[in-house]
Amino acid sequence: MKKSKYILSNLIVVFFSLFLFNCSEEESNEVFDESPAERTNAQKQELRTALKSSDTGWKAVYFTSPEELGGFTFFFNFLDDETVEMTSDFDDDFTVTKSKYDVVLGSTIKLSFTTKNDIHKLSDSANPPDSGLIGRGYLGDFEFLYYGIDETTGDLIFRTNRTQEELRFTKATTDEVQNIIDSRAVALELTDSEKSVYQNVIVTIDGTTEVFDFSLNVNRRFIDISNDSDSYSFGIAYNEKGFTVSPPLEIKGQEISEFTYNVEADKFIADLGSGNMAEIAFLDAPSNPTDDNLLVVSAVNRYGFFTENLYSTNTSSINFRKSIDEINVQLAPFGYTLSTAVLNFNIDGDPVVNSVGYGLANTSDGSFAGTVSHFVTYENLNGKLILSDNGWDIPSFAPLFASLDEALLNTEGLYVKEEIFRVQPFTGSAIFTFTSAADPSFRMTTYAFQ
Repeated sequence: MKKSKYILSNLIVVFFSLFLFNCSEEESNEVFDESPAERTNAQKQELRTALKSSDTGWKAVYFTSPEELGGFTFFFNFLDDETVEMTSDFDDDFTVTKSKYDVVLGSTIKLSFTTKNDIHKLSDSANPPDSGLIGRGYLGDFEFLYYGIDETTGDLIFRTNRTQEELRFTKATTDEVQNIIDSRAVALELTDSEKSVYQNVIVTIDGTTEVFDFSLNVNRRFIDISNDSDSYSFGIAYNEKGFTVSPPLEIKGQEISEFTYNVEADKFIADLGSGNMAEIAFLDAPSNPTDDNLLVVSAVNRYGFFTENLYSTNTSSINFRKSIDEINVQLAPFGYTLSTAVLNFNIDGDPVVNSVGYGLANTSDGSFAGTVSHFVTYENLNGKLILSDNGWDIPSFAPLFASLDEALLNTEGLYVKEEIFRVQPFTGSAIFTFTSAADPSFRMTTYAFQ
């Protein structure tokens, strides 16, 4: 009897195993009823169909390297299986331009923009935002790995080919191109140094207010804020209402992900709810002034503005550049241009010999033509450096330099700051800025040397 039960038990196991094997074989046949090439072609077609499925096109906000750069907004309209229309907020050219794209096989199915268009501006190594990214450009990609469709939002999900950063294509609105154009106008409100070079971030959380100095790298779209106890860095991406923050900024448990521009108040405001808020505003003076005015005159020091290298840097304000342009208009009839403006302190160790030296170049060949010196005395008062007239070596030249000279010698003085960045080609030299206390839209950028 026991032997019969044993035989019956084994038969059940055998029949059950055969059943599982048959089921597995049927499922396997279902999964692999297409060849690898057929499956790849089906996936390619899925993406092509998805790209063309939006009648209004797609919007993508591309943060190429969140630790170093902000985001750029793109509009894509895929017309057929190889043609795409595109524009972006990378610059002020909003022309919607046609180019070619393809869907190819890489480590997975990949969207590749094969001919030049706006997306390639981010991957052009010859076009960096500043000297810190020379040879690297904006660290962008023009090929994106496809990871499917978000069933909730309908977004197309990609990852960048080189860095695996997620990038989402969201269905565009009917006026997406106009939104991109409007976002550039909003950006000007944040970066308008003709208002003031000073901005701060005021954060109020649970009734406590903190004030942070605000520094924006315009080309990188990257912000640093700091006060005596804390510092934060983050990238931003403009939109038609303000800008988003990535990664979101977290201060005292509050997450700040978006600022909206308030036209009436001329401020960018993040409403965090329950009375908590953050705002970015222009100021007439630095919120956390330094004592670097004492540092610049502490020894034999020179601080030079060099037109070739520093005219276009972010910290040389628009109104300062206008003063340089005006000097060049005044010098043109004499065949000169302004090549340098150098603040000299304690020349040859003598604390009473100080000057502003205006270096001239010949317009014809750019060769050095000499220096005109305005001798000055100085004092440090209320955190500012104050320069006073002490005569010219060639008085007849004085009116030619008035647009800059009068700002440097204004009786209200200059705010001085040693910056944390460096500028090519003198990466070993500290950068100091001199900002007029009378006109906070006037800031000169200089190299320090001896």
